[in-house]
This record gives sequence, C-alpha cells and structure tokens, in this order.
Amino acid sequence: MRGSTFVRWHWLVAFIIVTNVPSTLADGPLFQQFFPGWDVLIKGYLNESCSDELGKYNEDPMGEGKWMVINCLFDGPFSETRKAEAAAAALMLGLAPMVLQTIGPNTSETSLLFLRRPLLALLLAISSPWPRNPDDSAIYENPSVDYPVWPAIDNEPSRIVVVLVEYVVAMGAAANVALLAYQLGHWSFFHVCEQLWWTYCSFLIHLIGILGIFFRFRMCRSRGAFDRQNKAAGKYWFQRWFYREFRPAAYKNEYNKIDEENEQQNNGNSSSSSSSSDDDDEKNNSNSNDNNRESNKTRLRLRERKKKHWILLSVLATWVLSIAPTLQVLMGTIMLSGSLLTNQADARNCLFRYLDVGV
Repeated sequence: MRGSTFVRWHWLVAFIIVTNVPSTLADGPLFQQFFPGWDVLIKGYLNESCSDELGKYNEDPMGEGKWMVINCLFDGPFSETRKAEAAAAALMLGLAPMVLQTIGPNTSETSLLFLRRPLLALLLAISSPWPRNPDDSAIYENPSVDYPVWPAIDNEPSRIVVVLVEYVVAMGAAANVALLAYQLGHWSFFHVCEQLWWTYCSFLIHLIGILGIFFRFRMCRSRGAFDRQNKAAGKYWFQRWFYREFRPAAYKNEYNKIDEENEQQNNGNSSSSSSSSDDDDEKNNSNSNDNNRESNKTRLRLRERKKKHWILLSVLATWVLSIAPTLQVLMGTIMLSGSLLTNQADARNCLFRYLDVGV
C-alpha cells in the first residue's frame, strides 16, 4: 500500500484518542464515591472513624493523605472478613486479563479490518485492552464462507441496520472501557494513571499491528468497493473511504479458487504440444477470469513488499508484537490485583463488563 495512504488516517487516529483519553483523565477528588456494594458502608466509616485523615487529604490531595485514609479504614473499622473479601476481589480482577485475552481480537484481525473499515477497527482496538498475538493465517487463508453472509449488499435497509448496530456496539464498548478505567481508578485503586496506561497501551499495540501490515504489504489494484476507478465509490479519497467504511456485506469469494485452477490449467496447457488447443483454452480461461472478476465485488488485493527496508521494518514490528501482548497481560495482572476497596460482587460486575466488551 502506498505510504501516503496511511498518512491520510492520522486525523482519524488522533480523533479516536482525543475523544477517549479525556474521559479517564478527569482526575477529581478521591473518596467521594465507591462501588455500589460498599459505598454506603465506606462513607459511614469515613465520617465516623476517619474524618481527621480525610480532612488532611482534602487539604493536600497530591500528598500522602490518601494513604492515611486507606490505612485508617483497614486498621480500624474494616473487619477481617471484609479484608478477606477485598483480597478475593483483587485476586479475581488480577486473573481477568489472562482469561479475557483468549477471547480478545488479535492484531492481525484488527489490521486487516483497518484496511477495509478503519474507523470500526480503531473503535474495536480501543475497546479491547487484552490483544492477542498476531496470527498470519488470518492474512493468508482464503475466506471460509461458502455462501453470502446476510445481508446482501444490495439490500439497503438491512445494510443500514447492520451498520448502525455495529457502530453502536463498538462505540458502546469503547465508552464502557473508558468508564471502567475511570471507575476503577477513582473508586478502588485511587490512582487513575495506571488504569489509563493499561487501558490504552493495548490501543498502541493494535496501532503497531496496523503499521506492521503496511510495512509488509502494499495494496494492489483492487476491484469492486476497493477499485480506485469504481464510480459508485466516488472520485475523492474521502468518498471512497465513506463508501467502504459503511458496507458490511460479506460475499462468497470464488475468485481465488477459480483463479488458481485457471493458472494450473494454463501451466498445463503451455506444456502441451497442440498450439491450437492452447489458444482455445487461454481464451476460455480469460473469459472465465473476466466473469469472475466482475462477480467479485469486495476483492482486496495485497502484495508483499520486496525492498529490504520494508522487510526490516516488518520484522521489527513482528518482534514487538510477539512480546507486547504478553507484557500487556502481565501489566494488567499487576495493576488490577491492586484493588483495595471492592467487594466480590462489584469485582464480578467489572469482570462481566470486560467480558461483554470482549464478546
């Protein structure tokens, strides 16, 4: 793919970051609200037993006052049973990243989706703080569907409904992750920056995966919605992007299989001794190829780059992606296991909210 193609999307990447990060940077005073399970209980303890420590914290929110408040809660009114429940909730949250990574998208999937639908790919990347390692089979394998996936692209009302559902779900998932980072940072961990870094480091990992596929492949002349000369897609790049972004249909793709069969037939015909039969076969194969190209509406062609500097950049991106998801899970385990004032019911709710995002 041309280098200028990715540059066009810098505004889109910046927009996604700018609209999500401020929601988790709203660092206000702590100890004002907690998770519902212990909210009334902890507020009562603060007013009855830890009012002096809370007053010192309010005088100097950036100092060590918050730890004085936490020590007061654990040394005084908190019973051993509640301390054990808080520890069990912290263990549950700490194990969550390792479990949720198994259902999260890998960087190859989001990278391929970015080539077709960049906005949706970035929203899904933001809403998955647990990316999996890249899988080359997702890039090289042929589509496995044998029949067109509903809805057909010609069914305009159904297409609009599917597009709306996709983006509502994707934006809701991104908002849910940002809200969870805020709630965990303010209501349980009392340190927003760590949750922010863990939540959005995964987005950087997905961006490296997107760069990696640009380093490794370039987009060849494509057909249908990906053809630059397709009049239905529009003349300008923004029109073509809009045309591709909001077309969710998937089709039976027989072009690859038929093309391979035709190539094998052409190779066999070239070694044949009869030149007249070769000419007839080539004409037939050419006609069948033309028909298949016309019937294939969503073909996207990628070709591997051969220059050394692109290969080196691709190897570097692959190496980073081979270790970054594991480090992301490790960082999530360390951070989420630091939960302090959360009971098991609220920890399960947080886990299910992350699970809903992954699904």
